[in-house]
Amino acid sequence: MSQKKLYGYNGKIIRINLSKEKITFEEVPREWLKKYLGGRGLAARYYYEEVSPYTSALSPENKLIIMTGPLTGTTVWGSSKAHIVTKSPLTNIYTVSNAGGHFGAYIKKAGYAGIIIEGRASRPSYISIIDDEVKISKAEDLWGLKTSDSQKALLDKLGSSNGTAACIGPAGERLSKIASVQVDFPGSRRGGSFGRGGIGAVMGSKNLKGILVSGSKEVEVAEPDKLSEYLRSNITLLRETTGYHTKYGTAQYIDSLYELGAYPLMNFTRTRVEEHLMAKLSSKVFREEFVVKDVACYRCPIACGKYARPNSEEYKDLRSKPEYETIWSFGPQCGVFDYNYIVAANNFADDYGLDGISAGYVIGFSMELYEKGILYREKTGGLELKFGDGETLIELTILIGERRRFGEKLADGAVRAAQSIGHNAEYYAMHVKGMELTAYDPRAFYGMGLAYATSSRGACHNVGGWTIRDELLKPKIDRYAVKGKGLLVKAIQDVRGYVDSLGLCTIPRRALSFTDTPKLEVLKFVTGVELDEDLNTIGERVYNLERMILNREGIRRKDDILPKRLMVEPIPDGPARGHVISPDIFNTMLDEYYAARRWSMDGVVSEDIKTALNLP
Repeated sequence: MSQKKLYGYNGKIIRINLSKEKITFEEVPREWLKKYLGGRGLAARYYYEEVSPYTSALSPENKLIIMTGPLTGTTVWGSSKAHIVTKSPLTNIYTVSNAGGHFGAYIKKAGYAGIIIEGRASRPSYISIIDDEVKISKAEDLWGLKTSDSQKALLDKLGSSNGTAACIGPAGERLSKIASVQVDFPGSRRGGSFGRGGIGAVMGSKNLKGILVSGSKEVEVAEPDKLSEYLRSNITLLRETTGYHTKYGTAQYIDSLYELGAYPLMNFTRTRVEEHLMAKLSSKVFREEFVVKDVACYRCPIACGKYARPNSEEYKDLRSKPEYETIWSFGPQCGVFDYNYIVAANNFADDYGLDGISAGYVIGFSMELYEKGILYREKTGGLELKFGDGETLIELTILIGERRRFGEKLADGAVRAAQSIGHNAEYYAMHVKGMELTAYDPRAFYGMGLAYATSSRGACHNVGGWTIRDELLKPKIDRYAVKGKGLLVKAIQDVRGYVDSLGLCTIPRRALSFTDTPKLEVLKFVTGVELDEDLNTIGERVYNLERMILNREGIRRKDDILPKRLMVEPIPDGPARGHVISPDIFNTMLDEYYAARRWSMDGVVSEDIKTALNLP
């Protein structure tokens, strides 16, 4: 990357040492931009260089590495994404999380590619970035506030709506290992969440309440007229390739995944309930009876965010934006099929700063333990944890956010809760590497099982690879087939690696030709740079770099494994009845995956692939 002027890329980062109250500015090595693009890939490279494998997640030595991509903050659809990379307190390994909304765009509009935060402030603090002015300020008046109140207070300090804030809530302050970082003031536009992996606890450990960002600069692109014409001429393709996201958001997937027998209920114990219960959870009911506002990320025409309001008297003043995953985690995972409770629980999780997936998951997990007699009222502080009890769902979400009573036991995730409870509770904790599973039963889509097991951050349908579309729509790929799944998962992971590094949302990527056979017009119109290698190669480099980090943090084949329940208990009902990912099936897929990646059969990145991909 030899051109003097950088378009799309902002080649400068802010380094903030909270311990020393020192702020410096650095140029990003041009070679790194060429090899990793930005976003997730660039953040991983900084982590590789700066975070020791022996670093404790909640120590001052851990770093919050926040990066945008070359497309972030431009007019390209879905170009809102920022990524945070850090050592996870939940899994004790590398983790990465992304958020949409406006946070990444405003970092770019302020003139920066990213932010690296290190050390620990001596008192509650917040960071403000207003164009060229970067400050660390005291935040004692914000400490203890919920995320929505904190965001509003920071924007009030700014005195303008031309900005955004990323904040933790009480859960992050109390170092809950499932704490999130919430982005954008709720209700005003589509916010986001750096949700998974306990990133909110890392912020809390640094006494950092929030980050306020405002920028007045436009992100310069190399060929604005050609970019505008491309977007105009492909708007129909955007509508055709984004399905029903504008009408239903990600909730559109509920009905189809249930019909396929891949929608796990009550902690993966079944895939079928009475018809009238699932009817109440349909995307049509969500849209027609609960959605009150469509909201979009920065300059995105899709508006897939759906702000919803309970219509019950008790919760009618609450608002939240549940997605497919959190509708599941606060809903069927807990045996709840009533949007009044789901929307309310999602509201409390966001406000306390909790990862909605992990929080809802661990509540449903505890309900199964109660059902099996492993937990009982004397152990739960008097709570009856029955599947389907919406009031208990709400109460326990709040208790987790406040780390009180039985919520204290659940506030660090399912694995630690299970270890504390004992009596074989760990068997019922559905996780990979300490991160709880999401809303897809991999016994119904074998590729998802391999994706969960090999994801760079633990059980994840994003970083690990969302195989559902390919296993359904590609005629040569059967969802129960074993052969070919290693190649499929590798290919999907590599595409996601480069898409995340561009700073792009995955929903509109096909309309922009960012697929497994990518075209480069959009990237060239933005950056003016002709890449000398395929984007898939960059994605492969990113994924291998992450695996190198995991290897030095101790991850091997023994860790790339599914929960035992999913390998010994077949699905008991529905269209996928009888299917299970047995150890033989799983190991066959994993062998093929390692071979496709050119790793050792113990899951270690080989010297050959390091050389081929020009990795450190």
